[in-house]
Amino acid sequence: GLGMPIVAMAPTLCHEAVYSTSTSPSASILLGTFYAGSTLAITFYGGVFSVLPAYIADLFGQRYSGAIHGKALTAWAASAVCGPMGLAYLRSQSYQSATHDLLSAIEDEAAFESAFGCTLGDHDKISALIDAKTLSISRLMEFVPDGTVDPTPFLYDSTCYAAAGLMGVSFLANLAIRPMDVKKTLAALEEEESRSKVKLAR
Repeated sequence: GLGMPIVAMAPTLCHEAVYSTSTSPSASILLGTFYAGSTLAITFYGGVFSVLPAYIADLFGQRYSGAIHGKALTAWAASAVCGPMGLAYLRSQSYQSATHDLLSAIEDEAAFESAFGCTLGDHDKISALIDAKTLSISRLMEFVPDGTVDPTPFLYDSTCYAAAGLMGVSFLANLAIRPMDVKKTLAALEEEESRSKVKLAR
């Protein structure tokens, strides 16, 4: 559960660090907290792999722990494929939104048209330039008014919030798991065994 607040707070720390002055002591504290939290979150990844088999065995017993662990790893592999694709999509949406915000902030349309060969109203040509990486945030920062904040550090805000939300769902799902009731399970097995003996006797 500790990874959820770390990931959820990362965008806030990044925003506060960017908007604070570089000479402010709070900027160093914010960046230090961001780096420490990121490093701590990365260390969780290997830790889960190391304790998962023992955790599954404690909850469900040794008999089925191998099968359950295999299914958990299959789900993990699927998330390793689908997760980055979803997060990359969110990042792409943030990039497009930031790009259009910068385009709307441009005041010297003549300089923009001279540099890219199209007007600000030519949306099709602008979309093609963005897809070709010709029109980028770094290039647009050359045409926006002084004092405009570079949105590059904020492109992963939505991905962090989405990741934190998924962590929250998994945390609640984990809380819903309860250890196996050994007595009830043994009684059910004994009852099933007795029924099998009765059927065989007939």
